[in-house]
Amino acid sequence: MSTRYSIGLALEPGFTSRAYRARQLICGQYASWAAEMNMVYLPIAGFLRCTDSAVSSMEASLEDLASRSKQAAPQFELSHNGVATRPDPPGHVFLDFASPAVAAALNRLHTSVVDLVAETDGVNAADANTVMEFQPHLPLLQYAHLPERVFADAVEFARAVATDLQIPSSTQAWRLLLLRFESDAANDDWSEGSWAADLRWELLASYPL
Repeated sequence: MSTRYSIGLALEPGFTSRAYRARQLICGQYASWAAEMNMVYLPIAGFLRCTDSAVSSMEASLEDLASRSKQAAPQFELSHNGVATRPDPPGHVFLDFASPAVAAALNRLHTSVVDLVAETDGVNAADANTVMEFQPHLPLLQYAHLPERVFADAVEFARAVATDLQIPSSTQAWRLLLLRFESDAANDDWSEGSWAADLRWELLASYPL
C-alpha cells in the first residue's frame, strides 16, 4: 500500500452538488471510473509524499493559511470556462478554472500552499505544482482510455450534461482541504491513474474560507 496527500479547495455546496451529478453521469456513461473514485474538489497541490510526523504540522499551517485568506478575500469568487479537455495528459475532461485567467485570490492561495509544502519538513516538495504549472480544474473524467472518436463523443456528452444540469459559470471558494489517499494498485507511481482501481481517501481537515 502507498499513501499520498493532497491539498485542495472545496467549492460552495450548491455548485459541488451539480458538478457531482455531472461527473457521475459522464463516468458512468463511458465506464471510466478514475474521477468517480475521488472527492469533488479543485486540487491545488498533490499527490504529495508526506511523513506521518509532518501531518500535524501541515494541518496547523493550513489552518493559519485559510484564516489569512478568509480575512483578505472571504469566499472569493471563481469562474470557469466550461467543459474542456487537453491533449496531455490524454483522456481528461474537466471544468476549466484556468481560462480565461486564474482568479487572483486563488493564485495567491496556490503560491502560499506551494511555499508551505516547500517549508514543511517531511513533505516532498518535488511533487507539488509550481506556479507556472498551476492549471486549476475540477475533474469530470480522468484517464479515460477511449478510442479517439469515442472520446470526442464523451467531450460532447459532458458539455451537454453540464448545460442540462445548469452548472453555474461561477462559484465561491468554501473550504481549504487536506486529504489522505491510499492505494495498493498504484505502488509508488501515482502519475498515470493506476490508483483508480482501488483508491481510498479520507478528509483529514477542512478549514473555512
